[in-house]
Amino acid sequence: MKVGMMLPNYARWFRGDGIWATCEKGKELGLDAFSFVDHIMMTPRQVIGMGNGYMDIWTAMTYVAAITNVQGWKPILTQSVCVIPYRPPIQQAKVAATLDSLSGGRLIVGAGSGYNELEFRDLGMNSRERGERADEYLACMKELWTHPVASFHGKYANFDERTISVRPTQQPHPPILYGSRGPRPRSRVADRYQGAIDTSGKDADAHRAFESDMTDLNRLWKEHGRSGEPFIMVYTRGHLTTDRSHVDDKVVKGVAGEGIQPVIESGHSHEALPEGQERPYMSSYTLTHVSAMVEDLRRLESAGVDLAIVWLPSYRYGGLDNLGLQLQQMELFAEHVLPKVNRDKNPIEMDFGGKLYTPLAVS
Repeated sequence: MKVGMMLPNYARWFRGDGIWATCEKGKELGLDAFSFVDHIMMTPRQVIGMGNGYMDIWTAMTYVAAITNVQGWKPILTQSVCVIPYRPPIQQAKVAATLDSLSGGRLIVGAGSGYNELEFRDLGMNSRERGERADEYLACMKELWTHPVASFHGKYANFDERTISVRPTQQPHPPILYGSRGPRPRSRVADRYQGAIDTSGKDADAHRAFESDMTDLNRLWKEHGRSGEPFIMVYTRGHLTTDRSHVDDKVVKGVAGEGIQPVIESGHSHEALPEGQERPYMSSYTLTHVSAMVEDLRRLESAGVDLAIVWLPSYRYGGLDNLGLQLQQMELFAEHVLPKVNRDKNPIEMDFGGKLYTPLAVS
C-alpha cells in the first residue's frame, strides 16, 4: 500500500516557509502522495471548523508541485475531494491539465459532487443538480484532455471543435477517483472512473460496511468489463501520541448549531438540509496511540486499499505552534508508524476504458 498525507491548504499558517518545511519533511519520510481539500465560500461560523485560510485547491496544488519539483522529488498530488461542480468544466480541464503538465504528470483527480447547500447557492447553482453536474463536467473534462481538438454537447457545456491547447502529461488523461458512498456512486466508478475514495471508520460496524462496499464495487467493476481492480484511496485521521493516558481525548474546532447535526470531519453527517440553511461544521481529532494508527493502516492494506492518506493535525497544541505540531506529528508518524507498514513501491496500474495503463505520475 502507498501512504500519503493530507496537507492543510485550509489553514492560514500554511504558506511560504511552512509549505516548504512540510514538503521537505514529507520527502524525508518518503511519502508517496499529498492530498488537498476543497471549499470556496463559507459563513464566518463555518470558518472556525473548516479552516481560517482556505486556499483554492488547484492553485495550492500547483504551488506544491513547484516546491516539490525544486526539492527534487515527485509525490502524487491528489484531492479528498475536489468538488467538481464548483468550477466551470472547460476552465477546470485547463487548470488540471496545466498542473499535470507542470508537475511532470503527478495528478490524480479526487472528484466529488459536494454537499454544502449554501456554497452551491452562493455559486448560483442548485445543490440538487450536483451529481448530474459532476458527471457531465468530468465527461467534458475527459473529452478536452483526450482530444487535441474536442467537441462536447451537454446540458452545462456545449462546444464544437475547440482546444484548451495545454495537454496533460498523463495519457489518455489524469486518473479520476470518485468520492461518495452508495450504490449509484459505486456504479459511476465501475462505469467510467479509475477508482474510489472513502474514509476510514474506527469501529467494527464501519469496517464491515467498508468491506461490503468494496465487495460490491469489485462486483460492479467486473460486470462493466473493466480490467484489473478499481484503485482505492482511503483517508484516516488522528492526533498521534505515545502517551496512553491521553488516548481517546478529543480536540474539536467549530461552532455547533441548535437542532442541526454538524458535519464532523472525522465521521459522516452530510444529510440534506433545506436550501439556504447554514450547516454547522466541526473538525474533530481524536488522540490516537501510534500503535492504533499502525493497526488501522494494516487493516486498510489487508482490505485492498491502494493509497492511504493520513490526516494529521496542525493546530496550536501543548506549547507548539501550527508548524511545530505538524512537524512533530510527521516525526511520530515516521518513527512509530511507517516502519511497521508494508510500503508498495511498484508502479500503479489503472483501467482506462477497459485497458490497463501505468500513469506516468505514479510509475
